[in-house]
Amino acid sequence: MFTHDDILLPLALTVMIDHKIKDPELKELRQQASALFKLFELDPKEDDELTRWFEDIETELNGTLNGRRKNTVILRALTRFSEDAHVEAMYDAMVSISVADQEYRREESELVRSAAAIWGFQRPPLKVVD
Repeated sequence: MFTHDDILLPLALTVMIDHKIKDPELKELRQQASALFKLFELDPKEDDELTRWFEDIETELNGTLNGRRKNTVILRALTRFSEDAHVEAMYDAMVSISVADQEYRREESELVRSAAAIWGFQRPPLKVVD
């Protein structure tokens, strides 16, 4: 059984991994989260609830991404999913968020590459901007 936090954490990691939080990525996070909640049979959340959740976790997650537990947190967030339909939907959501701002940075590429390796997907051929 999955929780809203289980679904939202990989999405938030995708937004925050490059330390540049942009409105298009947050908008995409809300859209992807809503679709994933349906797939995982979770109650829907309003956009303002999702924004509040992100704001509540932002400082802690930013600290984690700057600390030595970064890889552990990412690995735990991604390995929570194992069913084909779940990993495919989560992977698609992460890729969508990472390119929503029309920039695909090295940190985003590394996160997507990690997800692809864990879940057995080909990484999409996206050009990294640095």
